[in-house]
Amino acid sequence: MPRRDRIKPSFEDDESFENEFDYRYKRGKEQTSLNSDNENSESGSGSEQEEHENEHDVDDEMASISFGALNRAQARLKQEQLRRSQRDYESDSDSDSAPEETSSSSQPTNKKRSKHAPAVSSTKKPVSRIRDIPGLPSRKSQTLHSDIRFDAAYGKADLNQARKNYAFLDEYRKQEIANMESILKDKKSKLNESEKEEIRLQLQSLKSRMDSLKNRDLENLILKEYKKKQYQNVKEGKSSQPHFLKRSDKRKILQKAKFDSMKPKQRERAMERKRKKRLGKEFRQLEFRPLN
Repeated sequence: MPRRDRIKPSFEDDESFENEFDYRYKRGKEQTSLNSDNENSESGSGSEQEEHENEHDVDDEMASISFGALNRAQARLKQEQLRRSQRDYESDSDSDSAPEETSSSSQPTNKKRSKHAPAVSSTKKPVSRIRDIPGLPSRKSQTLHSDIRFDAAYGKADLNQARKNYAFLDEYRKQEIANMESILKDKKSKLNESEKEEIRLQLQSLKSRMDSLKNRDLENLILKEYKKKQYQNVKEGKSSQPHFLKRSDKRKILQKAKFDSMKPKQRERAMERKRKKRLGKEFRQLEFRPLN
């Protein structure tokens, strides 16, 4: 048998092939439309024969077109279909209400967060105007109404020096105590019982404050004298190094100095308070407690 040679498709990029394809395709469509219009006027047998001949001519013309032109025409048709479908989709989306777009941050990510990444805070929470400064006490540990004289930003506070600087306030406190006592002793005063009771409470509070200040001054004075004595002994060679007091020894020395500075009646009251406190502690230890 004779071997048939295969026809290799030629993929040429010349635009003449595309133009030729378009021309022949349009010509074939025109001829088929003319034949369909002339079907009613001509006889059945003649029209069928002419239609068959026209289709044969169109097939011959289509067979002579190269494969490259056919591929390009097919690609162009696909592009037109895509554009048409895209237009239909856009028209549908414009007519319908567009759904709200979710932000990319709201989508959960499986990526592990680095420990060195900056902290993420909500934008709904207002940022405080007062920022915490490293090295200074935070706002949580302090109250809003704080004394700037003892603020760490102005250096370390020296309470002993502040006590010396404001020692003149003790005179004003003594005058206030004397005025309150005179008001309470005055029988001609027009104060009612509630006002007198309020003055008594203020007087008691002021007296207790004066006593606490005196005790603190006495403690500072005793400890200062003890340290001075220890350093003097080191200078004189009586001891190689100063002796620093423990808490228990410090408490004993302060208690002895307080009793020595008290009057006899004050000493008796203090001893009575200590005795009652000790008895109450012993009774609490000896009282019967039911087993759970």
